[in-house]
Amino acid sequence: MGKPAKSDVQLVGDKSAARAIAAARADFNAALEGRALKAIAGHLVEDAVLVPGDEAQLITGRDAQLEAWASIFSQMPDVSYVRTPSRIEVCEDSHLAAETGRWKGAWSTDGFAIRYTGRYFAKWRCVDGVWQIEAETFVTMKRSGG
Repeated sequence: MGKPAKSDVQLVGDKSAARAIAAARADFNAALEGRALKAIAGHLVEDAVLVPGDEAQLITGRDAQLEAWASIFSQMPDVSYVRTPSRIEVCEDSHLAAETGRWKGAWSTDGFAIRYTGRYFAKWRCVDGVWQIEAETFVTMKRSGG
């Protein structure tokens, strides 16, 4: 497993479950960095939903997300995306959790450095003892470059 999220992440509810989610988020970030589609898939429920932060289309389903990531990685070899949680809150029965934080994306195109940053929300579900992402929504707050 990857390193847990920074110690300044607010953990609410079941702290053990929240730490497991923070570790899963760190693993997901590492999978993005390593372009590890199989590892990315392991963090998503089958019908996971991703709401992009800009004009991009809603992406529904694990397979659709993997196709989108494969396309992004091939079109933008230097792309990087990182989600940094600020709060992870586990529900009372410990099968759902909410994560909020900041995200950033960076890549280059036609000699320009493109940078996007914003806020995100993730819904996590515990499936057979493993925390997986059920939905992520991104809001782009700042763009630069290009």
